[in-house]
Amino acid sequence: MWNDITRGVAALKSAWSFDSIVSPADAATVCGVEDAPDFLLEAESYIENGRHHSAAILAGDALESTLRKLCLEHSVDADGVDRMTSELARIGIYDDAIEQRLRAASDLREKANCGLWSEVSKGDVEAMIAEVRAFADEFANR
Repeated sequence: MWNDITRGVAALKSAWSFDSIVSPADAATVCGVEDAPDFLLEAESYIENGRHHSAAILAGDALESTLRKLCLEHSVDADGVDRMTSELARIGIYDDAIEQRLRAASDLREKANCGLWSEVSKGDVEAMIAEVRAFADEFANR
C-alpha cells in the first residue's frame, strides 16, 4: 500500500510541479468531448519541455475524450477506456488492430499515471501522441 501512495504522490508532483505549464486550477476543469486536440497540443508542449510522463497522461485524456465522443455518437453505454474501446470494436466501429493500438496507448497512460517512470519512454509517448492524433482525426471528425 505504501508503494501505491508513493507512486500517487509522485504522479501528482509531476503533473503539478511549480514549473508546470498548466496550473492545478486549470487542470481541474471538467474534460469535454471536444477537448482532444487541446490535450494533444498540451501533451506536445510537455514533450518539448522534457515532461514526457505528464504528456502520456494528457494524450490518454485525449484518447478518452475521443472514445467518449464515439460512444455518444453510436449510443454505446460504457465507462472507462478499456470498456469503451472493447464495445466500439465489438459493434464494428474499428477493427481489432486499432483496438490493440488503443489498448497499448491506454496502458502507457496508466503506467505514467501510476508513476512507473521506467516503463514510459519519451519515444513511446511520442508514438502514442501520433497514434491518438491519427485515431481522433479518422474517427472523431467524421
